[in-house]
Amino acid sequence: MTNGQTKTQYFEMKKGLLINDIELAYSPMSAFHFNKLVKDKEFRNIFFDSHIYIIAQRKELTFNNFNFSKEFMLDFEIHQKENDEVIKCKLPIIQENITSDVNKIIELRLHDRRNTIENKNGFPFNGTQGFTIKSRDKPKSESKLLAWFSPDKLFQNYWKGHIKVDFSRKFKGFCEFNVCYVGKSTEQNICQRLSSHSTFQEILINESALSYGNIPSNEIMILLFRIKDSNTIVKWGMESTATEMSDYLTDYLLPSEKTISLDAEKALIKHLQPKYNKVLYKSFPQNNDLVNTDYHDTIFYAFSDPIKLVYDNGEIKGGEFYDDNRDYIIVENKK
Repeated sequence: MTNGQTKTQYFEMKKGLLINDIELAYSPMSAFHFNKLVKDKEFRNIFFDSHIYIIAQRKELTFNNFNFSKEFMLDFEIHQKENDEVIKCKLPIIQENITSDVNKIIELRLHDRRNTIENKNGFPFNGTQGFTIKSRDKPKSESKLLAWFSPDKLFQNYWKGHIKVDFSRKFKGFCEFNVCYVGKSTEQNICQRLSSHSTFQEILINESALSYGNIPSNEIMILLFRIKDSNTIVKWGMESTATEMSDYLTDYLLPSEKTISLDAEKALIKHLQPKYNKVLYKSFPQNNDLVNTDYHDTIFYAFSDPIKLVYDNGEIKGGEFYDDNRDYIIVENKK
């Protein structure tokens, strides 16, 4: 930057795009599963860099028709309430991120909150909400947890490349969420924020189940996000000098993840207009918002996971950066 030149003048000499990818920090979780998982300190610590969350609703997904006929292969189906589409799944137990030791005793534990002593859910265990895979050295030795899956965690672990599983059909249609609320937590752990969140409780109380005979805590979903990546593209004007470009390359720092998260929350709320958000940021961006204080005159936000967010006026599709079908929320400089 040349002597006497102000920061504002420096920024006005070029235009820039800031493209932000927002990713799930964990698989989508039902309110029921979240309230169980959040008690674990190690689970809470996963979200040290997660600052954005969405509370949504979707008809419940469950595991059904388990088949144990093949050794070290788990066959089952994923169903959605009142949806005729069925996904048949084959999950190899012997794989890198589950276990490689064929000499261990492998145990499968099925989890269904509707399963009681008086009314046990028998084979083929339809309506199972999750399952754990454990191993033991001997029948009475202590067990070791190898993996835990809900349908959403199975999907997310697969698209992240963490596990191998064969699906009979595409599952994108099962990853659609009706948005109820968008929030942020930059000053405390996002799990702590949600554990005492009055609007979260309000949604659980006020929303009816989408499918007959179910309850809201099986359908209300928590989606926790982090900023995955930020990429900047700069357009230099004819009047820009080599010194100015060199100063930018050596001095400029991208906004922090917290700063981007604060801005992303406002952009999402303005675009989605969730019914439980009281402040809807209809006049966003203001002069003190990111697009008007940084050198970028246009900011893009997109979700990098293959999910779809549904709201009153449309939908937002997620996908990888190279996916032509993914949608962007665009924030433009008012100047």
